[in-house]
Amino acid sequence: MKSEVYRDIELAGKTANWAAVQKISCALFLIGLGAFLYGIYSGDTLRAWTAYLVNFVFWTGLAFGTFLLSPVLVVTNASWGRSVKRIAESVALFLPATFLLFWPLFGARETLFWWVRNPHTHKAAWLNTPFFFARGGIALFLLALVALCIVNHSVRSDLEYMRGDERKLTARAGAQAKLSPAFIILYAFILTLIAFDLMMALAPGWHSTLFGAYYFVISFYSGLAVLIVVSALAAKNLGMSKLIGKKQFHDLGKLLFAFCVVGADFFYVQFLVIWYGNKPEETRYMIRRVMYDPWTALAWTVLLVLFVVPFLLLLFRRLKMRPAFMIALSAWILCGAWLEKLLLISPSLLSGEPFPLGILEAAITLGWGGLFAFCIAWFLQRYPVVAVSDPVVRRVTEPGEEAARAV
Repeated sequence: MKSEVYRDIELAGKTANWAAVQKISCALFLIGLGAFLYGIYSGDTLRAWTAYLVNFVFWTGLAFGTFLLSPVLVVTNASWGRSVKRIAESVALFLPATFLLFWPLFGARETLFWWVRNPHTHKAAWLNTPFFFARGGIALFLLALVALCIVNHSVRSDLEYMRGDERKLTARAGAQAKLSPAFIILYAFILTLIAFDLMMALAPGWHSTLFGAYYFVISFYSGLAVLIVVSALAAKNLGMSKLIGKKQFHDLGKLLFAFCVVGADFFYVQFLVIWYGNKPEETRYMIRRVMYDPWTALAWTVLLVLFVVPFLLLLFRRLKMRPAFMIALSAWILCGAWLEKLLLISPSLLSGEPFPLGILEAAITLGWGGLFAFCIAWFLQRYPVVAVSDPVVRRVTEPGEEAARAV
């Protein structure tokens, strides 16, 4: 028998204006697609492809970083975040899309990747077109596949529970418990590969062993920001206010603060080693982004927006329990994370160009954001917003039943 809490959530989900959300998302996607094609055919080919690459790296890391909380909750057996577990899984449809969106880069390989035009003898074994796209495609496909398997067991468990068929619940929980550690390991490995291939390899001669870890930490950090925004909207519009309240926002805020500190620490350690090592191939990369226009202002902006301001504000406990404030801060962090990708990628490709942030980049980014929002809305419209088959969640949504079982 469904609890009163879950009946309210189900009713709110059915009455939500999903059609409007999907129409707006599709409109944004079409705007972005039109802007990208306009850039390609109007002569701004390099700038359009640079914007595409910046958004691919940003939204791919964001999607996998958002999803990561679901397997983390399973592996740690944490109860505090179970009410937002399904929201973390709502990006599932976008994950296979990253595999499809990777392949247009093949057509732009000569525009984006210097080693295609000028093969490097010592790096040819790694930086060659067949191996580059084969490993990238296989990696994204594998990570998306494991994530979809986790979501499949999670959603089917809920649907079977709602039908009164509880025979496979234990098996599906066991499958999630086995797949979740695999996803976490693959997440770290594959996002490191993406960071090395699609960002670090754009700068000839520069390398950093910490760069991959920095990318997947920042991806989780920005993914938590997405999770906070969607959770706040779900609490307000999908009847989840009894499951997502001040305590959940406080816990998410503490986790956001923790990874703000970890991300800043990785940035500082990486910067410190390059600065004191003083090797030309390393310092050249950093000096160009920190001391030369038009990138100097952007570098300081990224530092303030992504790390300094969130660190200072998240020190206050009361602010972390205010959904409106957390939405605003999360949007602020997401802007900082996008600008950070612009800073890491654009100077390697647009050395002689003016500052590459205008209507073209904004429109292409809106297109990616529209696709991301459409995938989340499509998922939440069709599947339970709460993992109702999870025993931890049932203790909240079905207290009477849990009490009876305890007796």
